[in-house]
Amino acid sequence: MKRAVLVAGGTGGHINAALAVGEAFASDGWQISYLTGKRPLDYKLFKGQNVRHLDSKPLRTKNPIQFLINIAMNLISFFSIFLSFAKNRPAFIVGAGGYVCGPTLLAGYLLLIPVFIIEQNAFMGLTNRILGWISTRIFVHFTETRGLSKSLAKKVRVVGNPTRKSIQPVAPKAMNEELNVLVFGGSLGAFQINQVIFDVLKMPAVSRMTIHHQLGGNQTAPKIETTTNYVPLDYIENMQKEYEWCDVIISRSGASTVSELAIIRKPVLIFPYPAATDNHQVYNAQIFKAESDFTVEILDPNLSHEECVKRTQEFLVKASKQELKYTKNASTGNHTCDAILREIKSHVGMA
Repeated sequence: MKRAVLVAGGTGGHINAALAVGEAFASDGWQISYLTGKRPLDYKLFKGQNVRHLDSKPLRTKNPIQFLINIAMNLISFFSIFLSFAKNRPAFIVGAGGYVCGPTLLAGYLLLIPVFIIEQNAFMGLTNRILGWISTRIFVHFTETRGLSKSLAKKVRVVGNPTRKSIQPVAPKAMNEELNVLVFGGSLGAFQINQVIFDVLKMPAVSRMTIHHQLGGNQTAPKIETTTNYVPLDYIENMQKEYEWCDVIISRSGASTVSELAIIRKPVLIFPYPAATDNHQVYNAQIFKAESDFTVEILDPNLSHEECVKRTQEFLVKASKQELKYTKNASTGNHTCDAILREIKSHVGMA
């Protein structure tokens, strides 16, 4: 059977992109295996898959001793994967993001195995900036990807961001008297968003409102006296159901989230993660807003908590008064995986 390896780790955006591409190739008859790291999401999101966990570490650290330790651990992972690829050679390797891609894709390249990378964000990460030079193709989400060398332009294909098949366009729904609000901050939740919502609940600006709020597994909601119908959730298993239910969304702007929002096409208030590497969530949000024909409001990551609460209340009031803009154009869904599938197969001689 045709065999391929996908590599990703660390964030839901990276891992979900790898899983989406893996799903597409598996449907095409490929045997898929995954390589990832040993962080919590690496275990959680790859659970049940054909996966191997590696001791891969980031090279971005200000501690010189830790830097040397991380290099040593990456070298161990590199030699382990090099031997594995030499013994059981895949047709190709795809890196979907995360520092685990460094040693694994380098091992494949040195064995003359075609390697490909996916960059989901509007600002290219350090690992991908390096791996771009050895990659056969660079699949990007946005037309303008900062940090990408112009000399690599011939390798670039703008295909969007791979999205799970379970996320599909939703039919427009008529607003009723009660406003339905979906709040989430990514796979692990978002402390900043959670704290804002807790304060919004104490002084609701909308009399009839239901909030479904994904807190994240390590956070809990305090006991709050509120007239709002509030449903706190550790983790949302069926995201499609929530997207269909809601009227408006409050979220971060990671690549995976932005890709799903582009399919769902409902008004959204975005809290870019202030500590995101290279400020990529701000760039993601800005480009997403420019490409959208519906309301996309972006909060400055450096706003005070009080100002974030105020802006959130204003957004909800406008939503309840039906003052937000809804799209008039139906989404056609996400076809990124099909584009990646065709491109890679043409390069490995299996089109």
